[in-house]
Amino acid sequence: MTTRRSLSLVLALLCGLVAPGLFAFTWQMLEGEALTGMRTVGAGGAVWGLYIVMDGYLLGAGVAVMVAACLARFSRDRDMEAVARIAMPVALACFLGAALSVVADQGRPWLAMRNLALYAQPSSALFTTFVTVGGVCLYGSLVHCVLARRPDLAEYAKRPSPWQGLQRILAAGYCGTPGQRYRRRKASFWMSLFMLLALLAPLVALAAIFTARPGRPPLVLGLEMLSFVILAATSGLGLLLGAAALVGRLGGVNAGLHPRGFARLGRILLLLVSLSVLVVILAEVVALKSLEPATSSYARALRAGVYAWPFWGAVVLMILAAMILWGAAQWQLLRPREVVTASALVLVAIFVQRYVLLVAWQTHGLSLPYRPGHYCPTWIELAVQLGIVALCVLLLLPSVRLIPFAPLTFDDEPAARPPRDARRTLLAGLWMCFASATTLVGFVFSGRAFTEPFLDPVVPASPFLFAIGLALLASAGVVYELVPERRAK
Repeated sequence: MTTRRSLSLVLALLCGLVAPGLFAFTWQMLEGEALTGMRTVGAGGAVWGLYIVMDGYLLGAGVAVMVAACLARFSRDRDMEAVARIAMPVALACFLGAALSVVADQGRPWLAMRNLALYAQPSSALFTTFVTVGGVCLYGSLVHCVLARRPDLAEYAKRPSPWQGLQRILAAGYCGTPGQRYRRRKASFWMSLFMLLALLAPLVALAAIFTARPGRPPLVLGLEMLSFVILAATSGLGLLLGAAALVGRLGGVNAGLHPRGFARLGRILLLLVSLSVLVVILAEVVALKSLEPATSSYARALRAGVYAWPFWGAVVLMILAAMILWGAAQWQLLRPREVVTASALVLVAIFVQRYVLLVAWQTHGLSLPYRPGHYCPTWIELAVQLGIVALCVLLLLPSVRLIPFAPLTFDDEPAARPPRDARRTLLAGLWMCFASATTLVGFVFSGRAFTEPFLDPVVPASPFLFAIGLALLASAGVVYELVPERRAK
C-alpha cells in the first residue's frame, strides 16, 4: 500500500510539472523566444541557453548509460545483467528528453524539423545531434532493449495483464530453444558493438558544440573536450546508480541492483569523479595562462568573475562526492546509501558545469571586441524544461509495465551452436547491405555532392534518408534473430 501511495504521489507531481510546461511552451510558440532569457551573442546575451544545456546534459548522460548497458551485455554476470536491464530504459528517457530540448530551442519547431529532414547538411549541429538521436539513440536503443529482454517477455506474456497482447507480439516465436538462445546472444553482441560505435557521433558532436570556439588554443580545446567526455561518463554512471536505487525501492530486490553491484560501480564512480575534478581544474589553469585574449577572459570569468560561484561550487560538490566515496571505500562501507548520495551530488555538479561551459564563452569568451553579456533563464524556460523531464519519466513508467525490471529468466548456460542457416545469413546480409547503401547515399547527398553547398541536395530529403538508413542498420539484429527456424524433416 505504501508503494502504491508513493507511486500515486509521484504521478501527481509529474503531471503537475507537465501541465505548466505545456502552457509555457505554447505561450513561447505564440509570442516567440523573446519570452526567454536568450538574446543575440555580442549584444549582451547568449543564443544558446538552458535548452541546449539540458540537451548536452541529457544526451551525454544517455550515451554514457547506454554504453554501460552495451558493455554489461558482453558479460554473463548477474550484477551486470541488472545494470543492462535498468540502463536501457533510462537511456531511452534521456535521449527523448534531449530531443525534446532541441525542439523547444527552435523558434518554429515544426518548420525546423521539416527543413532538417529536407535540407540540413552534416556540418549542422542540429543534423549531427538530432539525426543520430532519432536514428541511433532512440530507435536503436529501443530495438536493443526489446531484443535483449525477449526471454523475459515470453515469460511475462504467460501472465494475465493489460500488457499481455503486446508482450506476446514482442516475444513472438521465442521458445528458448538452443538455437534461439545462441542467436539471441550473437545478435546482442553485435547490436551492442554497433551501438558503442554509433554513439560516438553524437558525443563528439556535443563536445564540439560545447567547447569548439574560434581562436581557441589546441591544448585548451583538447582539455575541455576531454573533460566533456569524462563528465558525460560520470553523469551517466551517477544517473544509472540513482535509477538503480529507485528501481530497487519500488520494484523490490530482484528488480534492482545487488549491494555488491553498487559497491563495484561506486568504485568506478570514484575514479571518474577524481578524473573529472583533475581535468576541469587543469583546463582552467591552462586557459588562464593562455595568450589568446578571449580564452583568458573566459577563464577569468570562471575563476573570480560572474561565473566563479557556480564554477567553484560544482568543483566543491564533485570533491565532496569523491570524499564520501573514498571514505566509505576505506572503511569497506561502500553501501547503496553512500553511493547514491555521491551520485546525487555529482549530477548537480555536472549540470552546473555544463551550464557554465556553454554560457560563459558566449558572454565572456568571444574573439571579437563585444561587450560582456549576461544570461539568466526565465520561468518560461524553467517550466518547459521541467515539463520535458517530467514527461519523459511519465512515458518511462508504461514501458516499465510492459517490460518489467525484474527478470524471470537468467541464461547463464552455454548454448550449442545450431546448424548453419544459409537463408537467415543471406537475409541479414542483404538487409545490412541495403541499410548501409541507404545510409551512405543519404549522408553523401546531404553533404551536397554533385552540387553547390548553397543549393538543395540532388537527392530530395537526403537527411531523412540518412536517418532511415541508420534505423535500418539498427534493425539488422531483428532480421537475424526473428527469421523463423526451418522445420525439421
